[in-house]
Amino acid sequence: MRRPLLYAAAALAAAAGVLFFLRAGRPSSRGAERRAGPRIVSLAPNVTEMVFLLGLGDALVGVTDACNHPPAAKRVPVVGNFGRPNVEVLLAARPDLVVTSGLRPGPATDAMHNAGVRILDLEMHSFDDLFAGLRRLGAAAGAPEKGEAAAARLAADLENVSGRYATLPAARRPRVFVEIGEAPLTTAGGPSFMDEVIRRAGGVNVAHELAKAYVRVNPEMVVAWDPDVVLLGRMAPHGDARTMLAGRIGWGKIAAVQNDRVIGDIHPDLLLRPGPRLVEGVKALAARLHPPHQTRHGAGQAPEGKAERREAGAR
Repeated sequence: MRRPLLYAAAALAAAAGVLFFLRAGRPSSRGAERRAGPRIVSLAPNVTEMVFLLGLGDALVGVTDACNHPPAAKRVPVVGNFGRPNVEVLLAARPDLVVTSGLRPGPATDAMHNAGVRILDLEMHSFDDLFAGLRRLGAAAGAPEKGEAAAARLAADLENVSGRYATLPAARRPRVFVEIGEAPLTTAGGPSFMDEVIRRAGGVNVAHELAKAYVRVNPEMVVAWDPDVVLLGRMAPHGDARTMLAGRIGWGKIAAVQNDRVIGDIHPDLLLRPGPRLVEGVKALAARLHPPHQTRHGAGQAPEGKAERREAGAR
């Protein structure tokens, strides 16, 4: 009688041990909910914003030190600098998917490939690229419906503002010079995302004909362009920005300076970061290019005399 009891006790102990092992080795249901889908590392600030827009922020296990939006992104472990990931730290996060934006092939990408990590590159140069990137990201993360929905919402939001100026002739659009950098003086050419932002906001980029996305220009060229508006790609108090530009040789004669149309209070992330918040940048810029008092008398009306000269030139 004693031997069967011993066998029964041993079986119960073994079963208890297996149950303990299974419980210890299995993540809690709460943790599984936090890590639903693949473990994602973002190697660009705009990508991080896209991940959160899709509602996949809980899947992030690594970001760069430049990923500062939304605030929840600051609580995700950092795996390196923007454009220079720390491969050891990145791989230690055990990602299933690494999403980049223009990261060039090199030792970092080789190490990820060798570790069997999927890499999705979402380099973007236009709003169409942005919408397609949201769809690709959703599909890669196993949530294609989220990517489609987010892209559709963002496209509709953009059309809501840019549609107001779609048929506005060039002669009635404020001519905008955007200053990306001061030393050396750098602007955005036709292939840049910034060029499309200006157009969508109802303006004309004076550097549209330049063939490079970002190019150095001579200050004298800006004087020759004589823009109606100067848009700074950095934050600067309004009065200080105008005074600074007026102090440059010849710039005091520029229409934008004379008419006090220097914009330096739109956060650069809304204008220069190719992510979801660019739509907010278009809205903010449109409001400055076409104030309500101007809209009532004709959207985008150029300063007196200039519109007539441009229309004559167009004819």
